[in-house]
Amino acid sequence: MVLSELKENRTILNAIDSILLFSGIQEIPFPTTSNPKLFQEFLSLKKQIKGEGESACLVYCRHHSEIIANSNTTDIKPYCEQHGIAYLTTLDIFCVAIAKGLMTESEANQLIVKITHNQESHVCCASIEEHRRLHFDPVKMNY
Repeated sequence: MVLSELKENRTILNAIDSILLFSGIQEIPFPTTSNPKLFQEFLSLKKQIKGEGESACLVYCRHHSEIIANSNTTDIKPYCEQHGIAYLTTLDIFCVAIAKGLMTESEANQLIVKITHNQESHVCCASIEEHRRLHFDPVKMNY
């Protein structure tokens, strides 16, 4: 479901195909009717939040003790908190990357500008410094 949603965006289609081909990441069919409990949970959650992909990821992460990466905290945060699911936002990932020396603060801030440039995307803060000060939980460094 997530792959289908991603492939609807033609601008990233080639990148997605390359990532799947060269990274070793495998597509996991989920949810399936072979597990009625998870499938029912998915259907119920899908009624509450917008995306099928987000619903599938949330249910998968809950039942496989995985971490979800998603910046749509309006939709995912209540479910994550209710079920003890760890999650990272885009800006959390930037903070971790900076701490590990994989990205500079300047690069993170440039990406924030690019992400929010078209006004279709939104992040909670205008700079990585603001996010770190107001929202970043250092526990996320251990994810």
